[in-house]
Amino acid sequence: MIEASSNTDNRRTGLLGWLLLPLSLFPTVALLTYDARVYTDQPAVPSTNWIGKLGDSFAHCGYHLFGMAIWIVPVLCIIAGLCLVAGKITRPVRRVMWGLAMLCSASCLCQVLGSRVELIASVTSKTNIQCSGGATGYLLMNKFLAPLLSDFGSSVLMFIILTISLTATIGLSNLTGMFAACFRWALNGNNLRRSGAEEADADSERERQLAAVAEAREEAKRQREAEKQRIKEEKQRAKEEKQRIKEEKQREKDRIKEEKRAAQEAAQAFDAAPPPFSAKPLRADPPPPSPPPTVAASASSPKTATDKSPYILPSISLLNPLKKSTADHGNVSEMSARLISTLKLFNINATLAYTVQGPVVTKYALLLAPGTRYSAVTSISDNLMGALHAKSLRIEAPIPGENHVGIEVPNRSSAGISFREIIESPAWRDFKGELPLLFGKDAAGKELVADLAKMPHMLVAGATGQGKSVCLNAIINGLLMTKTPEQLKFVMVDPKSVEFTSYASIPHLLVPVITDNNKASGVLALAVAEMEKRLKMFARAKVRNIHDFNNRPQLTQTNMFGDDSPVGSDMPRTVPYIVIIIDEVADLMAAAAKVVTPNIARLTAKARAAGIHVILATQRPDAKVITGTIKANIPGRVAFKTATGIDSRTILDEGGAENLIGKGDMLFRTADGMLIRAQGAWISDEEIGRVTQFIEQHSQVEFDPAFNKKLSKIKEASLDDDDEEDEEENQESADGVTARERVKAEANASDFKKAIECIINTNRASTSHFQRRLGWGYNHAAKIMDMLEEAGVIGPQQGAGPRQITMDRMQLMEQLNGGDAAETDDAIMEPDEIFTEDNQ
Repeated sequence: MIEASSNTDNRRTGLLGWLLLPLSLFPTVALLTYDARVYTDQPAVPSTNWIGKLGDSFAHCGYHLFGMAIWIVPVLCIIAGLCLVAGKITRPVRRVMWGLAMLCSASCLCQVLGSRVELIASVTSKTNIQCSGGATGYLLMNKFLAPLLSDFGSSVLMFIILTISLTATIGLSNLTGMFAACFRWALNGNNLRRSGAEEADADSERERQLAAVAEAREEAKRQREAEKQRIKEEKQRAKEEKQRIKEEKQREKDRIKEEKRAAQEAAQAFDAAPPPFSAKPLRADPPPPSPPPTVAASASSPKTATDKSPYILPSISLLNPLKKSTADHGNVSEMSARLISTLKLFNINATLAYTVQGPVVTKYALLLAPGTRYSAVTSISDNLMGALHAKSLRIEAPIPGENHVGIEVPNRSSAGISFREIIESPAWRDFKGELPLLFGKDAAGKELVADLAKMPHMLVAGATGQGKSVCLNAIINGLLMTKTPEQLKFVMVDPKSVEFTSYASIPHLLVPVITDNNKASGVLALAVAEMEKRLKMFARAKVRNIHDFNNRPQLTQTNMFGDDSPVGSDMPRTVPYIVIIIDEVADLMAAAAKVVTPNIARLTAKARAAGIHVILATQRPDAKVITGTIKANIPGRVAFKTATGIDSRTILDEGGAENLIGKGDMLFRTADGMLIRAQGAWISDEEIGRVTQFIEQHSQVEFDPAFNKKLSKIKEASLDDDDEEDEEENQESADGVTARERVKAEANASDFKKAIECIINTNRASTSHFQRRLGWGYNHAAKIMDMLEEAGVIGPQQGAGPRQITMDRMQLMEQLNGGDAAETDDAIMEPDEIFTEDNQ
């Protein structure tokens, strides 16, 4: 089909060339039979042009516009027709432009030669034109080039342009081919002909080649059909395997539900506690028999029989068995009555609307009497805490979305919340987010699960020992229980070198766990580069974010051999999410804040669409650590108990975290600004060890080679490096101060000379005078006045008038020129040029 289209185009080009050859005779005949008297004589002589009035108009306009160079037009038409017939012309618009350049350069040469060559001069007079180069040659040569380059220089320039445009118009290959053909014909014209036998042999050889090509195409077609059939069979087998796995998973779910129901019935019947849990490692004493682990669905195309085994997600049976734990809320009705009576002592009338008995706190919702300000309740929080005998108290005034005031009082004993309890809850199983984060339960006892992809970044902060590390471990293990290494990658920064050691061998790591500050700064820079790379790739794929990229339709395009190749095959089918977790960002900021802050700010501002999310954790919530630039793009906040209300406002932009009770009690600010009180889920080190051991046994750690190679080139920090950097910074700062002082001194010296010139011209010296004449500010003018007084040019201040000038004109000029008054005397204004408005 491509060959047929090419043959059709060749035929059309040849037909156009044969049509252009006879048409090129029209301008030739029009120029040959032109009679200038048609336009000059009065009355006009009848036209004798063979082409008629159109030919006279063409010749008349051409001669007057381009002069004798108009004869190039029919020559170019003949050459263009021959090239079209031969099929050797390309880029016609560009060649027309070069032809115009050749016409203009030829008209300039004719203009120069018109007065020197008698033949051109006679033809010029016969055609009754004033310039042999026409209007173009006259304007370009006589008015522009000849005054600049002379006739000889401009002629050489125009000859060069004529040669270049001739070569570009005809084509270098066509030009050399014509010369070569003429040369070969001149040497031996008989060698250009081939004998009939040779032509017959060439035709037979061509037929054999065509037959071989046709046979190769048939063979390729058979191979493609066989490959398509094989791919179809593999897809069918993969589909059957997927259906089988789905059926096994459904049977497994049904069996687990049946076992749970039987266990609950047995516990209720015999009122027996669950069997004690063995804390031994997995290999020494494995957990109770469990169903086969869940097989993760790959994010890429269906796996064939030749692919490696699919990744296996960790089973819930690796976690500790659930234990019953209830909270002691105390006498809720008595606490309500005591709360309302205490408010009445401060002239605040309120009624109890409802209570929420959560695992950690009990919330009392009060409806205040009309006209009562909410601040009246918050101002007596200490009195309420003493009346209720509470360890801490938190007031929501009002509760978001309601007209009630919420008072949260800690329970006498809290109910423990385990990691497995949240994992087995319907809220976790039915969650549809891309990156589910497991936090725990809110104040009402409802499971709290959020999506990091919508957040899209998070800040976790609080005092030491309040549950920050446990929260991070719960988040990480929740992601490990649901995401495969093809779907999610981690970058873990652990300056303390003890928090993330359990995850050093999981395949989800993009690079090894980073404990050095220099490498941490480097990996953030690499993450910024990866973000930019992904955004450019998304722009090529015409998608807006990672979700659209991973779920984009796979387009195919049939090539000339009939193969179906995917469009954009240079891009990966899917890319994983990347979660960057920095455990102690305060230590990292103290070591390299100038490098870390811009990179974190860029990631939090742009990395959401690229699928890169940042989780920052710190136990020092300081404004110097959590800067406004970083915090502006991190809507997700988790605050554990803080020492002061200032720390709480640094994390959450409002107080409240200082009133938490610790041990996992936290305040979570969602992406839409809602503040939720929650209790974090507890996951033990033994459970973390089992999960990571299971992942290590069923997979292999594979760090990203590009990231790892670049990261290995970064030198780790040492004390010697810090000393060298301090010396370099001190030297750079000293050099900077010296340079600034030098520039400032030069500027003052220049202004000092300007002030002396003004004194010489106006015979007046005052601060206001310099402000008006030289456009200075008051402080700068006063400073120059002090410099003039120190140099002895003016006297001291006496009253509010101008200063007395203590030097004469010659001394002032010597002061201005450094000892030579002659050089400056000419530059001084004459008396009649001086403005007299200041002397009036």
